[in-house]
Amino acid sequence: MSDSTESLEKLIENNFDKLNKLEIWIAAQKHIPKNIRKLYFIIKSIWITFHNFLARIVLIQYIKFCDYDLEETKKLIDGNVKFRIKNKYLFTNRDIDSEDFRKLITSIHFARFPKLSKEGYAIESARVVNQNASNFNMKDALKLAIISHDTHALIGSNNKGIIQIYDASEFTFKHFIKVVSNIQAAIHYTQYGSGLTYVQPKQVHFLSCSTFISKIISMLKPFFSKEIMESIHCHSSSFETLHKFIDKECLPIEFGGNNGTLEEHMKNTLWNLQNNRDYINNDENFFLLDK
Repeated sequence: MSDSTESLEKLIENNFDKLNKLEIWIAAQKHIPKNIRKLYFIIKSIWITFHNFLARIVLIQYIKFCDYDLEETKKLIDGNVKFRIKNKYLFTNRDIDSEDFRKLITSIHFARFPKLSKEGYAIESARVVNQNASNFNMKDALKLAIISHDTHALIGSNNKGIIQIYDASEFTFKHFIKVVSNIQAAIHYTQYGSGLTYVQPKQVHFLSCSTFISKIISMLKPFFSKEIMESIHCHSSSFETLHKFIDKECLPIEFGGNNGTLEEHMKNTLWNLQNNRDYINNDENFFLLDK
């Protein structure tokens, strides 16, 4: 058992009473489908099945993110559930082995890095692979990021925050057109990350920041929270300014670091996504069944 899993087990054990109270509250919420309420929280059972353990991990992420304040946790869960139901297209059809995602990862390389930043933040990156935008799909790219966040919540804590790096060195006008034509999806993703999830962006870095990227940021600016707006940093082709925020020991070779390669991290990330594929792809686990 990994250290992160043991740590999560300990959190669950130490907050059993809070989990139990949260279960009672959730059971009374009419907008959460009844069959999911029954399935999702069998807190009082003596025997913990693997499925129920995963459900508790998700719950404890909410509780920890809200500094163990149950009332704040309820508000966050309520907002998260309502947002997921209202914008199902970002949260359903999440099979990482589907043809759509297989095409997507030929267009972008998405990776979670193994080492945390000095502040304890997780670090992830999305990199446009080449100038051919034929397999680039904006909605699927946003969905992939959410899949990663939900997956890594199961295998380790996201709650100190996350650093996101977007490498736009191969980002072209064709990519730009695809982003702009799906700008509403980008707005929804921005809104979701601005207070409706337990994954809090702490820094957002754009590498090789072009005019196209600047225009996209301008379009999304009205929807950024103040905290996210202040966390956005645009960099030229040099990595020197990036290293002022993130130590080289945390970054792969491609970003001027010395912690492995992007390809290695991408393979590990995809392995984690595929290893949790059944749980992530089951809409029942994320409050998405109709009543």
